[in-house]
Amino acid sequence: MRRLTAGLLIGLVSLASCERRHDARQPAAGRESGAVATSGRAAPRVAAIVNAAAPPEFVLRDREGLRLWHLTQQFYQKRDEALAWIDDGKPRPAMDQLIATLQKVDREGLDPALYSATTLSARRVEAGRGFLTARGFDEQDAAALDVWLTYLYLQYASDVSNGIADLSHADPDWQIRDKKVDSLALLERSLDDDSVGKSLDDLTPHHPQYIALRDALAKYREIARNGGWPTVPQLKLKPNEQNAAVPLLARRLAATGDYTGAIDEQNTLYGPALQEAVKRFQQRHGLEPDAVVGKAVVAQMNVPVEQRIDEIALNLERWRWLPRTLGDRFILVNIPEFRLEVWDHDRVPLAMRVVVGKKDTPTPIFGDDMTHIVFAPYWNVPSDIAKKETVPSVLKDPDFLTRTNMEVLDKHGNAVDPSSIDLDNAGDYRFRQKPGASNSLGLVKFMFPNQFNVYLHDTPADSLFARATRSLSHGCVRLEEPLKLAEYVLADQPDWTADRITDAMHAAQERTVRLTHPLPVYLGYWTARVSSDGLVQFRSDLYGIDARQTTMLTEALARLKARAAAASAQHGSAAAVVAKKS
Repeated sequence: MRRLTAGLLIGLVSLASCERRHDARQPAAGRESGAVATSGRAAPRVAAIVNAAAPPEFVLRDREGLRLWHLTQQFYQKRDEALAWIDDGKPRPAMDQLIATLQKVDREGLDPALYSATTLSARRVEAGRGFLTARGFDEQDAAALDVWLTYLYLQYASDVSNGIADLSHADPDWQIRDKKVDSLALLERSLDDDSVGKSLDDLTPHHPQYIALRDALAKYREIARNGGWPTVPQLKLKPNEQNAAVPLLARRLAATGDYTGAIDEQNTLYGPALQEAVKRFQQRHGLEPDAVVGKAVVAQMNVPVEQRIDEIALNLERWRWLPRTLGDRFILVNIPEFRLEVWDHDRVPLAMRVVVGKKDTPTPIFGDDMTHIVFAPYWNVPSDIAKKETVPSVLKDPDFLTRTNMEVLDKHGNAVDPSSIDLDNAGDYRFRQKPGASNSLGLVKFMFPNQFNVYLHDTPADSLFARATRSLSHGCVRLEEPLKLAEYVLADQPDWTADRITDAMHAAQERTVRLTHPLPVYLGYWTARVSSDGLVQFRSDLYGIDARQTTMLTEALARLKARAAAASAQHGSAAAVVAKKS
């Protein structure tokens, strides 16, 4: 029986080989239902598609969609309308790589439906079905599908490198600018190198924080698949008290890994191990880590896992809005977390708490290069603060300027006697605070010149750093440990020892020191991220940016999914395509 089976198999393979040789000897025009030679003959059909008066159904009719379609047209014009993904009616390996990449975009917080991954996979299976015959795409279908695949490559390349539908440039409050990837050149190179999948994978952010947040997304999706976490009732629970909800509280904290101990359903004592778990949870959500379970803690515990998943996905999207390379060394300020981190070759040698802008005077979201620091700085009072705060204070208290170590300058920069100024024309004067311990900028400021006139600086109000919520400034970022930051940024200038830095900070004379190398500074906005200690952090939407960007993203995704669904219907199964043609 084995001999018979083997012989039959050899015969079938021989027959298949003969058929292939016979097929190869026939002219292309005489081929029937097998694979169709489309490499050259499909060019007129491709030309008809890319030169049509209206773009195909898969192109979104907005600025970004039409930009991608223009790139698609350029791509085929440069190659004389030759197919890129299909050869002789059969999918090329590049097509398999593209489909495989689009099928796994959910790990990046994206929806494979945006790119019709299921439809493409089904078409690919149809094209390769059969043992003795090589099924493939007919000439017309091959042309349409090839153009669609090119557009999808360019769309995903744009989405993963610049954000969905170019939203980073649509939100005026997000001013961290990146450089657009030359996706057309990337596509051409990846097809030549047979590296389509790698070229797209390389476009995803490689920063450790993005990777960690992506891992957190997988973790929270797993929690969702397991049913989420239990709802905690409203309660007021202090350490070492008894409460029937204690076992439920333990199960809730165990779901997110904050509590790893044993859970005894009969134990109602709020003991030390569970207290530490609550503190950990409080720290991860920006709450005072006092181990007291109250309204705020319960509210955070009862946020549905699905909402947390959406928050993580939104913040992954924001990472894609950053430049591809942040630099080997840079400073990252996360505004909602009130935290600054210095990143040095994927390590965090320095981190500290910060104070950021109030809701009505928010810290702007942007990036620039720190070029110098100023020791013992003057504080030049911004005109709007002078109008709203300084002048009214002087009207109420004639000694205000003297008491706060302020001086007044005329429009030419000359000091004038405060008692001689005309407060009815206060705009003719500038107010500045002299260097000193009471100066609003403290003893040092770190300058990265920008349109917002925002910088990092010391503050005499050290008590503010003890607060859990620290949105208290006019927009600048106040530092908890400015001396340590000064030591770090001047570490490559040996003359600036710790003692010399301290002396310069306490001097009565302002002094500017330029950095040897500019240091990038990013003031960003992440309400979900993974801190350098590996903990998933969630923060309140301080400035309402989450809400606005979620609306923008939801609307963009709805438009993209509608177009993808239309394209899937147009380019569905082979049977559907044939039916449409007939």
